[in-house]
Amino acid sequence: MQINLEIVKYTKIEDAQKIASLNEKNIVPDMMLRRRLTRNARIALYLTDQIGSWDVPIVIGNAYGEVNETFDILRAIAAGETVSPTAFQNSVHNTPASYLSIVGKNKGYITTISDLYETSRAILRVGAVKSLTYETLLLIVSDSIDFERIEEVNRCNVKIMECGVAFLVRQTDKDATLSLTQKSYPDYSPSMWPMLELFEHAAELGEKEKIIAIEI
Repeated sequence: MQINLEIVKYTKIEDAQKIASLNEKNIVPDMMLRRRLTRNARIALYLTDQIGSWDVPIVIGNAYGEVNETFDILRAIAAGETVSPTAFQNSVHNTPASYLSIVGKNKGYITTISDLYETSRAILRVGAVKSLTYETLLLIVSDSIDFERIEEVNRCNVKIMECGVAFLVRQTDKDATLSLTQKSYPDYSPSMWPMLELFEHAAELGEKEKIIAIEI
């Protein structure tokens, strides 16, 4: 089965280590809530703010979950220290989705995908299926893996430690104007590659229609 998605809006942000400005103070005025945000949540909130659609259904994903918080928990356990309640609360992979719901007051459909290297592709497939039900959807992939001792487990030699890509899409009966070629981006986690390629092709098309055919 093939479902065609039209890209309405798209945006991306990245940094080799830690993205310097994610506009958190404006997006999340509540200081106490802002202090609790994980890096993935901050990236997701920034991307949503850039797209400008807070009340649409969302499919969001990350390949590695909240590794910063998980590392802090494991370090505390190893040192015989008390585990931070905030770190424990934020350690699940759907943490960004919860903050998108809270900050955006979004009471609609939000789901989280975590499928390691297939995460981006899975987001596109789930988004395509859900586009048959919802008029527009926000698709987001992000990863933040610049935690202490990352070099010990960085077998893919990832150099871009924080990255996020987002698309506002809708189902269409029009023919596809772009396609994915399974292009590799060696500096990035493989989990990001399909969404990075889609962003690249969308940017190349400029003002032209941006339609991708997704095989289900």
